[in-house]
Amino acid sequence: MLKKIGIVTLFGYNNYGNRLQMYAVQKVYKTMGLDSELIRYQQHITKDSFLIRLKIFVKYVLCLKSNLATVFLKKRRVSNFKKHAKIHYTESKNYLDPLAIDSTFHKKYSFLSVGSDQIWGWFSHPIANFIFLKFAPIEKRVAFSPSFGSSVIEEKYRKIFTKGLEGFYNISVRESTGAQIVKKFTNKDATVICDPTMCLTKPEWLTFASVHKKKPSEKYILTYFLGDKSQKVLNIISQLSKEYEIVELNSLDSPGFYAITPSEWVDYINSAHLFLTDSFHGVVFSIVLQTPFAVYSRVGGKSMETRISNILEKFNMEDRFEITSNNSSLFHVEFDGTEENIITERFKVNAFLRKSLNL
Repeated sequence: MLKKIGIVTLFGYNNYGNRLQMYAVQKVYKTMGLDSELIRYQQHITKDSFLIRLKIFVKYVLCLKSNLATVFLKKRRVSNFKKHAKIHYTESKNYLDPLAIDSTFHKKYSFLSVGSDQIWGWFSHPIANFIFLKFAPIEKRVAFSPSFGSSVIEEKYRKIFTKGLEGFYNISVRESTGAQIVKKFTNKDATVICDPTMCLTKPEWLTFASVHKKKPSEKYILTYFLGDKSQKVLNIISQLSKEYEIVELNSLDSPGFYAITPSEWVDYINSAHLFLTDSFHGVVFSIVLQTPFAVYSRVGGKSMETRISNILEKFNMEDRFEITSNNSSLFHVEFDGTEENIITERFKVNAFLRKSLNL
């Protein structure tokens, strides 16, 4: 009987890196001869959550008139992601309430896999038991490269965190700082493995990729920022725009590129003359696709410096962080040796999963 894996990760239809790591996790399991599905989950509406949603809805209605175009654009992106998911992903038919899981739910699966992405950054949330897979027997729990999204965990969360991690025979994490956190709170040694997106080769990602109808025919500079752009970045873009077309992804100021699919996102990075970003997965795909890139600190929102510094150090690319000058160094990245490094990482992933899945 074919083993089936239930995958728990951050779930939604909006973030490119998040969707692409989901695809990669399923691809890895498929390569190992295993069936899998992404567990879709959503908390049922309680009195408290209803009041919160009501406040959001009222605020939404009040500003709807002035933001109508933005609302429709965001809805179109979600719609495009969902259509894309039907083609490229296997997802559970129904949504699961993570706070009301039936005691027999785990029997649908041979194993439950948590990761990747920052799923363990939610351990202080009410769904902590869910993201630590406590609804499943210990022998069914697999940690596939989850991230904490931070290098520091507050002491007040020690009990939640320690109990959660004690429920795994083997633990893998995405960053070395995550391994340090595991050691501090549980005295266990965690295996540091790469983000699942690195387990797929460049040809595999290009097979997945597709060309957006508005993609420029000439050389272009690509940007993808989850936070605001710093003045440093704005200055570089201003200088580069004199010679190149600038394609801005994830920017409401560039509506023509805002709702592209994850497959188109991959193709844009692959074809870019230079890629500027503040995204962890932006860095990952730049390395896998060998696209010249520069990465910058997040302005506003949650910092990603820990995750980014970890991967830059792993590939000896610390010099790609916070580049300020617009000269040849901006466009020249030394990729020699990166493929060998990635192959080594893939072997580590395979070895860890085979051990965890008793293969």
